[in-house]
Amino acid sequence: MIWVNLCIGLFLIFIGRRLFWLFVACVGFTVGYHVAHNVLAVQSPVLILAASILSGLAGAVIAIFFQKAAILIAGFSAGGYFTLSLCSRFFNWPGPWVWLPVIIGGIAGAVILFFIFDWALIFLSSLTGATLIVQTTALNPWVDTALFLVLFSVGIAFQTQTTATDKKHRKQKRAKPS
Repeated sequence: MIWVNLCIGLFLIFIGRRLFWLFVACVGFTVGYHVAHNVLAVQSPVLILAASILSGLAGAVIAIFFQKAAILIAGFSAGGYFTLSLCSRFFNWPGPWVWLPVIIGGIAGAVILFFIFDWALIFLSSLTGATLIVQTTALNPWVDTALFLVLFSVGIAFQTQTTATDKKHRKQKRAKPS
């Protein structure tokens, strides 16, 4: 799963905002994997992969056909996943109340993504991508935190730049006489 986390993480950091449906599919895949593996305690790698792929496909279909619902689901999933990762890394909190920070982070992610879509998508895709990549390392927690901050910052800077470039090109296309 390490190479999958790396690939999905890099994709989300650099292209997460441009392809919303694929962002939702990646988040669905990741959440499906963690639910199957950690919550349901599925032992079979084939069943875990199947659950992950089905979750990713469901996310992609919802994103394509029901964009507003997909925005809320992706925001909730990304916010909840990040909060869960943060709580387990720094507070050692996979206890009986683990659902509480997941719900709080999920609601925050959904609200943010719904109201300020472009910026929130840049933020959440960079956040999720950096989280996935850092989870593949086994470094000192402080080094992991520094790596996370660097990856998160690179993702925001890169996607902000490409968003500005995309808007500039669209504006120039509209200004050209036919």
